[in-house]
Amino acid sequence: MSEKRMRIAVVVADLFEAASAIIGAVGLVVGFMGIPVSILSGTPFTDFTVPALLLGFVVGGSALIAAVIAAYALGPRHFDALASVAAGCITVGWLTVEIAMIGLASWAQVVWWLAGVVMIGLAALLWQAESHAAGVRGMHPRGVGGSHQPI
Repeated sequence: MSEKRMRIAVVVADLFEAASAIIGAVGLVVGFMGIPVSILSGTPFTDFTVPALLLGFVVGGSALIAAVIAAYALGPRHFDALASVAAGCITVGWLTVEIAMIGLASWAQVVWWLAGVVMIGLAALLWQAESHAAGVRGMHPRGVGGSHQPI
């Protein structure tokens, strides 16, 4: 797949996670998600304030920053892929800790855990596409049959 298409896929996955996490954080604080506070028994939290802030700013924020970096190809080569891998790892880590603390309470936990894994996988494919594109740009045709040698 081309670098441009991989970049688009990474941005879409990162934006999906960012929007989901930020909406989820608001839902926890406002209460429109209907999750009872009793689910937090056995955790260090007495209400959803701290988990919501972490979800919104750390999980959602990292995914949003990764999406912006990937969309505009900011920073040195592969920085966009690394940012998306980091955001994906944060997502997977968040869900892993959440499931360990409150249990597997909803199919949605699995969906967003998988979304984090997809973010990591797409970022790896973006890295590969960027490396391939850089290799193609840094070569010119030589010899018979279109073989390529580095410049």
